[in-house]
Amino acid sequence: MEYSERRPHPDLAGLVRTYWWLSGQADPTGAADPALPDGSPELIVNLGDAWEQITADGSRTTQPRAFLVGQIIKPMVVRPTGRIALVAVRFEAHGAALVTDGIAALTDRWAPLTSLRETSPRATSLRALPSALATAVGAQAQASVLDDALRALLVSAPPVDSLVGEAVRTIRASHGAAEIDGLARTLGVSVRTLQRRFAVATGISPKLLARIVRFQRVFAAWREEPASLSRVALESGYYDQSHLVRDFRDFAGAPPAGFLAAMPAFTAFFTAARRSIP
Repeated sequence: MEYSERRPHPDLAGLVRTYWWLSGQADPTGAADPALPDGSPELIVNLGDAWEQITADGSRTTQPRAFLVGQIIKPMVVRPTGRIALVAVRFEAHGAALVTDGIAALTDRWAPLTSLRETSPRATSLRALPSALATAVGAQAQASVLDDALRALLVSAPPVDSLVGEAVRTIRASHGAAEIDGLARTLGVSVRTLQRRFAVATGISPKLLARIVRFQRVFAAWREEPASLSRVALESGYYDQSHLVRDFRDFAGAPPAGFLAAMPAFTAFFTAARRSIP
């Protein structure tokens, strides 16, 4: 599999983190790998063969051709069935408000773009997105299609909650170390107000986003020097190794040592192994 990224148009800065592409061919052994929480809803268009989501009880659900994935707070195990050709938008934590005001209902879930259009008038402008991406030749042309579609939503959608946007930026900048009480004071609102507005705009709490951001730091620290878990824990902002182990079990479904030592390539594409195309 080959993974790549491109930056969105500057008008979308702060709402869209990146566009990404994944291409290749499914492993003939039928391996399924987890996507891990990273604090970002995603709009995914599949231009290849179908993907399946596999739940803990072994049941399989075929994912649609175009869909919005809300915040995931536990591993989401998926498997390609043939030719891989994904084009996707990785939103900032609150950025999917461009597409829908119902992102909170999609935590650990996804919704087909067709059903989303029925519940969100703003999403109707995306109805031509899959066909436009299919006819665009190359990543640059497809990025332009995404830019045009999302910039149009900037004009038609209600303003995204700027207070939540500032809270998200602070949490990211602190690598998940921001204290929520202090953050609320800085923003001039009560903790309860911050939590309520944050949940509506992102689908999770500010504290949970902070935990996910800190968890994602582990992969970069491990990549740079895969050795001591205690060192990785401290560099990633954890009090101790047991604290890291708890978050890993929650977000990756496995203890960290074994998972990091044998991380699937698919999972790595969406953690520390990301690479950007200028």
